Amino acid sequence: MAAFEMAKGLGTLDWNVHVLTREQDLPGDPSRPACCPVTSMPDSLTEDSPRLKEHLDALLEDLKPDFIIYHSWSNWCREELMKYAESHRIPFIQRPHGTATNFSSFFRLRYPPFFGMKKWVGSFLSIRRAILRMSKEASLNRLVFLDPCGTPFKGFDYYYASKLKLPNACCIPNTFPALKHGTPFFREKHGLTGVSVFTCAASACTRKQQLLFIRHAKRMDLQNIVFLFLVPQRNPYAEQMEKAIGDHPGFRILYDLPRHEVEAAISESDAVFLYSYQEQQPLCILEAMSCGIPWIAPDIGAISVLKGGIMLKSRTPRYLKKALTSMLDPGTRKSLSAAGLRQWQQRYAPRAVYAQWEALLHSARKSENIQTH
Repeated sequence: MAAFEMAKGLGTLDWNVHVLTREQDLPGDPSRPACCPVTSMPDSLTEDSPRLKEHLDALLEDLKPDFIIYHSWSNWCREELMKYAESHRIPFIQRPHGTATNFSSFFRLRYPPFFGMKKWVGSFLSIRRAILRMSKEASLNRLVFLDPCGTPFKGFDYYYASKLKLPNACCIPNTFPALKHGTPFFREKHGLTGVSVFTCAASACTRKQQLLFIRHAKRMDLQNIVFLFLVPQRNPYAEQMEKAIGDHPGFRILYDLPRHEVEAAISESDAVFLYSYQEQQPLCILEAMSCGIPWIAPDIGAISVLKGGIMLKSRTPRYLKKALTSMLDPGTRKSLSAAGLRQWQQRYAPRAVYAQWEALLHSARKSENIQTH
């Protein structure tokens, strides 16, 4: 979604954008029309480096890009694109979305302690190598982080780059058009009138930890409240969520909603929530802020720099109940709503963000011209 919104936003500024992505088995959404040309590559190609290089070289020779912007640290074609950019002396812009370098990611859920330590240290070293490589061509390459927030245990990529004081590193947040409060229809359509609605709009997966949230929330005696999960696609994890919920009236899952209904669900909610163990700058939280909806989320990634919500010190029933109880108070919601909306307008609105992208791209183009001559 972040790449889609970025492509759409830059397109409105008359930049000619072409998106290159991995092949994904996701249902189409007619409410989100194509904003630019898209090329999808199957995993069978990305797993064969010589074939991948040949394919990318042919594609890029045809496109003749002025810039290459690569989202995330994953390496499904980053090395090949960097080599192409270096050989053709064009700017390569790395757009990290955070890093999986926190303890929770490697110890609690994915690996036993010894292997968790090995993977955790390996993640640090991998990110460190990638940042050092980006710094070698600092006059052309750019590192664009989401927020100036990082420690050795979360957001390590920004932390390490800031310690090196790299001249080619900066921070530009995600953005998208603000969600609007239209004529209310979502609650009535889905039988949610007369209750407080807390919404989680996220894929059903272990990283998002919806199952843990359901188990914790079911222990609480909270009346007249519905926790609504908006899930793009039903999968085995979602089936586990359904089983955990059973016939409890305080939980609902809605699948594969069109985009306008997702936006309506968020804007008509009393609050949105996340329970993830790994995020950086969650778009669903920014969406809520853009229309003045308060949020609840754990202290992960760059959540600590966001306003307009309640940050959980820990993902435990005690902290969750305290946050939910506070959020049920209209006065609390009103003050948080105002703070979040104000910060979004100042820092995360398209006008503010794309002015930074325009300046960055023009600066990179100027550097390219200097290098060429």
